[in-house]
Amino acid sequence: METVRYYRRCVLVALMSFVMFAGSVQAAPAGKAVAGDWQVKVDFEDRQMTSILSISVDKDGKPSGRWISFRGISELRDVKYEDDKLSFTQVSRFRDQERTASFAGAIEKGKLVGVLSSDRGQSKAEGLRLRRKPPAVGSWDMKLKVGEREFTAVLAVKADEKRRLSAEWQSEWGEHQITDMKFKKGKLTFTRKSKAGEREWESSFEGTVKGHKLSGKFTSDRGDVTAEASRIGSALVGYWELEITSDSGSRKQMLRVDGDLSGMYGPIGVERVGLDDDQVTFKAVAEFGDRKFETSFAGKLEGRKLTGELTSSRGVRKVVGRRIGSMWPRQASVRLKKPSRKPDVIFVPTPEEVVEKMLELAEVKKDDLVYDLGCGDGRIVVTAAKKYGCRGVGYDIDPKRVRESLENVRKNNVEDLVRIEQKDIFTLDLSDANVITLYLLPRLNVKLIPQLEKLKDGSRIVSHDFNMKGVKPEKVVKVKGDDGFGGHTVYLWRTPLQREDVSEE
Repeated sequence: METVRYYRRCVLVALMSFVMFAGSVQAAPAGKAVAGDWQVKVDFEDRQMTSILSISVDKDGKPSGRWISFRGISELRDVKYEDDKLSFTQVSRFRDQERTASFAGAIEKGKLVGVLSSDRGQSKAEGLRLRRKPPAVGSWDMKLKVGEREFTAVLAVKADEKRRLSAEWQSEWGEHQITDMKFKKGKLTFTRKSKAGEREWESSFEGTVKGHKLSGKFTSDRGDVTAEASRIGSALVGYWELEITSDSGSRKQMLRVDGDLSGMYGPIGVERVGLDDDQVTFKAVAEFGDRKFETSFAGKLEGRKLTGELTSSRGVRKVVGRRIGSMWPRQASVRLKKPSRKPDVIFVPTPEEVVEKMLELAEVKKDDLVYDLGCGDGRIVVTAAKKYGCRGVGYDIDPKRVRESLENVRKNNVEDLVRIEQKDIFTLDLSDANVITLYLLPRLNVKLIPQLEKLKDGSRIVSHDFNMKGVKPEKVVKVKGDDGFGGHTVYLWRTPLQREDVSEE
């Protein structure tokens, strides 16, 4: 009966639209060479002022950006980049006053050079691209499992100016030295030399960094030891847009927190951002010639919101910040290709009330990673990111659906949390996900069982309208609908899957 109802929906959608599966390739944005953050030094009278020029490029190659100085964030207008030439107009506002400055320059051998012009005259400007620290940098809360026993330690990874990695192994048991640490394409490897009492041994580690999770194993002549780790302070890592308010008005500023909890307040380096439970502190010192200006922050972290006060020689100002990015790199472009086969089902959007119920039933949390298999227009992973602040990946074999999903991600400003990939879902390794969402036919759910059985214990699987024959659901919930199909059903399974005997039809 469910299959009949599904095909009735499919027929209705097919009558409304005709889908052609054509191959296409999305070229890389033309302005890719200029995209990123640039540390720019501007000669002003007898002083040099440092600012951050942040340039982003949309899917059509059109650049936009912001100018971040000690005074706050200024918008850029008329940003153009052609033949290595960059120009824009910087607009800054204070109370009711608006000031503009124009920049004209070029990228020469990886260096940004140009002139900033305003009613105060012309100033020479030079910039170098700011390179992010490798994602492996930070302190990792390690849990090692040896048989039935579990040990804990902290792996503190650092990077020097040339991005070379080193680390310390902090443990109450034994003495340990980390050498030969390398990180490439998400893979972290190193050698650990250990000593405990009279015993000495050496082990090698190989693992994978995904977001704020590190998983892998140690190998030695004593056997293999599995390791799982979480980044310490991950809730604070990323980009924060701060709204700073005082009696004289308000302005915006940027706070960047790296994986090792160092960062930048505007263009000013911050050695350490303190995080104690939900209490956040940091100190930034700006230098202008022989003068120094110190600003300190104390506040509270609540999910993706940061509130507190900034204190400086100018007094105390209120701060409200929102998180606008994370360590998970944004998806600049996707190469689309003609699928190897036709999609298994015709796309039928899941109603929003059903999406809400699926995520609620799966008990989605901020630290979860959600995979939507056959993502359609991406609405499930987009909703999960917006409502719960979690990461998500949408997979679809149809290039048209992938384009729609990418547009939905951009429109809802969740590019820091959601990725969309063109993949055959039956070829995927699902083991990294905590939550799987489905809107497929029953036979396709059954086909996925071998992949679903490799999920970590406690992972949740939710399906819209269709059961999974041979696996007992933990919950079955009805959802009322006003789409003329008499309501919907949501199924929940939790790993390890509970098999059940089924009779042949």
